[in-house]
Amino acid sequence: MAELMIVLPVYNEQASVRKVVLEWFQEIENWTEDFTFLAINDGSKDGTLAILERLKEQLGSRLEILNQENQGHGQSCLKGYRLAYERGVPWVMQIDSDGQCDPQYFFRLWRQRSKCEVIYGVRSRRDDGWRRSLASMVLKVVLLLWGGVYCVDANVPYRLMKTEKLGQILERIPRDFFLANVGLAVLLRRAGWSQGTVPIHFRERYGGEPSVTLGKFGTKAFELVRQIKLL
Repeated sequence: MAELMIVLPVYNEQASVRKVVLEWFQEIENWTEDFTFLAINDGSKDGTLAILERLKEQLGSRLEILNQENQGHGQSCLKGYRLAYERGVPWVMQIDSDGQCDPQYFFRLWRQRSKCEVIYGVRSRRDDGWRRSLASMVLKVVLLLWGGVYCVDANVPYRLMKTEKLGQILERIPRDFFLANVGLAVLLRRAGWSQGTVPIHFRERYGGEPSVTLGKFGTKAFELVRQIKLL
């Protein structure tokens, strides 16, 4: 059994996925060879799957590919977390496939795992623009007002979690939850999980487009408020 599972949800990221997988493999191998890298292909319509299959030939069995019809980013993350829990993998980490998650900070999260149940990479420096930073600040206020919790960076993809007590919490997140990682951060906070943070540099995307454009943030914010109240 591996001691770490990396969860990588992928949708139409042919421009970036090869570089992301290779750079993360190289970094993780510096700290542990006992890991599984789970790429969840969420119904990609470009050449993403073919690239992943070629990578598996190169990297071997530690790279697993899970193909599914499109379920959205958040629900794909939850599927990976559930799989880690069901397999009894002690630690699960989520990253994104667009290249914004810089692997050089991984070791700082990994070194904290004996002290915390969840460690977040906090985006202290960002290359994706002030509007994205503003959206994160608005999210922080929304969770404080309507969720009753303070989350320093609730939607950051860079997170390492202990799986031992994760199963029951995951089941409390509805299957249609828009930002499932935000809902999970709220529930972990309410459950009193010990939390650590590591400042990270959030890079510009290697290519492609974000799944949620800035123009949709207003509508999605109202949807998120409604869903947070139901948790």
